[in-house]
Amino acid sequence: MTPNAEHLSTPLDSGAIDLAGGNASGKHPRMRMGPAIAVYVWQYPLRLVHWGLVLSIAVLSVTGYYIHNPFIVGQLQHPFMMGWFRFVHMAFGMAFLGFFLLRCYLFFAGDRWTRWQAMVPLKKSQWKEMIEVMKFYAFIRPTPVSKVGHNAMAAASYIGIYTLVLVEIVTGLVMYNWLRPTPLLAFLLGWIPHWINIQNLRLIHYCLMFVFIAFGILHVHLCLIVSSAEKRGLLDSIFTGYKIVPVDELGEDDRKAIEAAPGKRVRH
Repeated sequence: MTPNAEHLSTPLDSGAIDLAGGNASGKHPRMRMGPAIAVYVWQYPLRLVHWGLVLSIAVLSVTGYYIHNPFIVGQLQHPFMMGWFRFVHMAFGMAFLGFFLLRCYLFFAGDRWTRWQAMVPLKKSQWKEMIEVMKFYAFIRPTPVSKVGHNAMAAASYIGIYTLVLVEIVTGLVMYNWLRPTPLLAFLLGWIPHWINIQNLRLIHYCLMFVFIAFGILHVHLCLIVSSAEKRGLLDSIFTGYKIVPVDELGEDDRKAIEAAPGKRVRH
């Protein structure tokens, strides 16, 4: 159903919602909060991009490392093994490019929590929020900074990682054009090897693989920490799109976005 002002201003439940059952030992204390709603935050295209990039990076890392250092024996029995690894690498590289372009489109055509304005720290409040997030990660602040979408620190880190993704794509296309020249790539990227040696480009391309792997590990680690502390279905949201949000934590812009959204935006 499409939400309206009444749904947001009137409590959805007269009592607090118990998100954690708790137990006598105190290992899992009760987390109580006021009335909450399930907000459809992560659109299907965004979740498609997320898991598409995860799969692409995994396959590209394995195949890319093999191209750098062939570690599978038996190449005499299978002489085209390197060729197959290169083919899979290039195929998933094109898929990687497609998912990246879709994410760039969502920066301008997505909802409030997906657009570039929610990602780039242009406001003073976003920088203050980053400090509070860092305090939580440094065990100075006891509770995480709860947001409907990304917190300012996460959003800024995604901008940084997407910038590195762009560098990875450009260096990959330059090397592809070096081996199989095409008029379009030669026109767009042919000037780059004149400024940066092709071996240095290959080294940059290879080293960024480890940056993405390290970021992935850190990303999962921090998601587990925040999800455990909030107990609001953070990890579930990347599968379902919905996040549990207390009504009293919705900002004015969040309320406007929910009211203007299609009927899938709020689930009671």
